[in-house]
Amino acid sequence: MMYNNPEDPISEYENTINKLTDQITELFSKIHFYQALVAEKDHQITQLTNENHKLKAQIQNMPHDLKPPSPPNMQSYSPPSIPTDQSYISPPQPAPRQSSSPSPLEKPIDTISSNIDSRINKRVCPNCGAMGFAIREIDDKSNVISYIPRRIYAKKKSCTKCRYEW
Repeated sequence: MMYNNPEDPISEYENTINKLTDQITELFSKIHFYQALVAEKDHQITQLTNENHKLKAQIQNMPHDLKPPSPPNMQSYSPPSIPTDQSYISPPQPAPRQSSSPSPLEKPIDTISSNIDSRINKRVCPNCGAMGFAIREIDDKSNVISYIPRRIYAKKKSCTKCRYEW
């Protein structure tokens, strides 16, 4: 579309200049809006920093020897009393046995204490002495116990603190 009118190019330039000036004014208004927003945020930041400094000063002025409340006094506690009237009768005590050999249900005291010790010392790292949940049991894939019905591996223990395995 070519026009032979010499004024057409000038009018096109004027239209583009008008559009560009409108865009420039719109962008300047956005700049002013964002500058006002930044100024508002700066004001909020200064208020919050002042409040933060005041709170820090209050913390420093507080006494440092605050202690948690003491537990209730257990000396003032008295256990419930047992009725002394005849309605309360103690159950009969079994007579002691006179046999010299222990029954199969009774275990010697030494075996009971050794069982307790073995349970307590079950999870102790021989390298660093870590105890309890610091010791993990993992599968020892180099030692297969059974293939049927599925592969069952031997267990080995691993310390999560020093990474020692045994």
